[in-house]
Amino acid sequence: MISTTTVVEELIKKSPFMETAIAEDLVNFSSLARYLKPEIEKRLFKDIKEGAIIMALKRASVSLKKSVPKGDQVLKNLGDITIRSNLVDYTFLNSPTLGDAQNKILERTAGRKDIFITVSHGISQVTVIASEAVENDIKEIFKNEAAICSIGGLSSLTIRIPEEATKTPGVLYSILKVLAWEGINMIETISTYTELTIVLGAKDIERAFSLLKNT
Repeated sequence: MISTTTVVEELIKKSPFMETAIAEDLVNFSSLARYLKPEIEKRLFKDIKEGAIIMALKRASVSLKKSVPKGDQVLKNLGDITIRSNLVDYTFLNSPTLGDAQNKILERTAGRKDIFITVSHGISQVTVIASEAVENDIKEIFKNEAAICSIGGLSSLTIRIPEEATKTPGVLYSILKVLAWEGINMIETISTYTELTIVLGAKDIERAFSLLKNT
């Protein structure tokens, strides 16, 4: 038989924001219990006392404090943050000729320290994010490919992550959570071993930088 505690834990796991808020003592258990009560009763097919839900939340918070990384601890250990502006984002459907086009754009931009370019492969799509300075090159080289979308007016933050932090669960989540909580839309994220690049609208870049540096 499913218990109140089990249902509470399931609901918490389905909401990353709730999970983090509980782990960082940002939640009033009485208010949260009242909020969760209808859904818990619906799943258990019976009335549940608010006190029982509060007790389940308190038990869950103990384990969450051990397992969910503290955002401030993660952010304090971040390395340098590099800002790039005037970026474009192009996404194409995979095709037999797309690999050749990708090689051509990388060859044409090789050695140019004044530009930024990255190519990300999905199962059925490829995304090219680059400086506006090479947008015409992208259009020329990929002209025979099927473009899904293109987005301009972008900027990016590249965050250096200490090597030891790569072994800590939840590091990337803690970084992205800060921006999500502030309503900042992330267009793309690109991750390598010790770097995380977040692509944003140009209007959000200064606020995002300030949040990550000052949190």
